Amino acid sequence: MESKKLLIIDDDIDILKSLKVILEDKGFDVKTASSKKEGLKIFSTNKPDLIILDIMMDYDLEGYGMLNDFRKDDEAKSIPIIMYSGMAQQIGVNFRSAVEDEKMFPNVTFVDKREEIQELISKISELLP
Repeated sequence: MESKKLLIIDDDIDILKSLKVILEDKGFDVKTASSKKEGLKIFSTNKPDLIILDIMMDYDLEGYGMLNDFRKDDEAKSIPIIMYSGMAQQIGVNFRSAVEDEKMFPNVTFVDKREEIQELISKISELLP
């Protein structure tokens, strides 16, 4: 059976490295990108089964812009996306309610980076049966 392909887009290199090791150990084929440009390039050449996307990157809320771009793209709009951020408490925004609106952003969920890694793994398993 072929490994499910994940694309992680986050500007924090330490998070990218950690998640890559952990998720590859769980049997996933993981590609990482530290910028929007790099993420879109990897997406175009290696269509993932699921995308893990940070919200706060090079500029505030850049992840939302990428999410919007992915949901407008015919090849990307059906791919599950996990918005993965730790900024909710710091800036006082309820990202979960902002991204888990099926009408605005179908097939999108949120995982807080402050949660145990098992929360992210569980969500990935739930979205990729």
